[in-house]
Amino acid sequence: MNRILSQDEIDALLSSVSKGKSYEAVEREQRKSIAVYDFKHPDRISKEQIRTMRTIHENFARLFATFLSTNLRALVDVNVISIDQVTYSEYTMSLSMPSSLYLLKLPDLEGKAVVEISPQFLLFIVDRLLGGTGETEIEIREITLIEQNIVQRIINNLIGTLNEVWHQIYTLNAQYDSFETDPQFVQIARSSETIAIIFFEIKVRGAVFPMNIGFPYFVLEPILQKLSTQTFFVNVKKVGEDERRLLEDRIESSKIPIQAIFANTTMTVRDFLNLKRGDLVQLEKPLDDEMQVFVGERLKYWAVPGRSGRKSAIKITRQVTFEESLSHEG
Repeated sequence: MNRILSQDEIDALLSSVSKGKSYEAVEREQRKSIAVYDFKHPDRISKEQIRTMRTIHENFARLFATFLSTNLRALVDVNVISIDQVTYSEYTMSLSMPSSLYLLKLPDLEGKAVVEISPQFLLFIVDRLLGGTGETEIEIREITLIEQNIVQRIINNLIGTLNEVWHQIYTLNAQYDSFETDPQFVQIARSSETIAIIFFEIKVRGAVFPMNIGFPYFVLEPILQKLSTQTFFVNVKKVGEDERRLLEDRIESSKIPIQAIFANTTMTVRDFLNLKRGDLVQLEKPLDDEMQVFVGERLKYWAVPGRSGRKSAIKITRQVTFEESLSHEG
């Protein structure tokens, strides 16, 4: 059947004649420029908005890794792997059984987010917080109620850190809602609803544990216009200018205890009760050895004793390394 050519097709045909191209060749070139679009998996969040979300959650990963390293007394590395957009049904089907799912309510956005953490990593946290080495191989199983209570402080910090990094764009005000082990009981969106998933990996002692945070599209939709690179950096600059002087004033006026430990020794209670003026107490370190300096309850510096005029003093020789601080806390 003959068909009527459009004006664009006529123009393309005429230009191809001057270049020696056939109509079929022009039509093939036009087909090549057509992009395939999957209506079942629409990308409802733009690439620029995805980049901004990645920047936000890279800051989250850095802060959360520092908190985990301090509390677990082990070097922990948290990295953002990818950010994907899938339907909610596909997300729930990809979850393992049993899972460790923390639901976060977002009152201002009238919805919920979900955080999925490897059960093995939570059991590793329990082992470390209770004084274990964390080197025992752990089988995947459901987290008990007692274990949930033990790791709750870690989860509270995760939520607080998430709120902190999102504050540059929007006051998320995420709050802990509930805990589930079966994905079938978690219904924060319709099956066909798009959900943005931020995938993380947690590296500790040679092991890698997965973690992800999911935001349904309808939760992010009201703030998508703020997820632009330009808006993100403008907000970061504005916050810094407005709060810098206030933070400096608060820090300068703050008082913290500093304590220098010259040496430690041990003795029996009988010897302690029998001490009198003039007795000598043998120390467990040489006089010229470095002494510990605590800021608050944390070991921060090494120093040597001395005098400044008529007063006793200490001279800071160096700052403690990260490994030394962890070994002292352990």
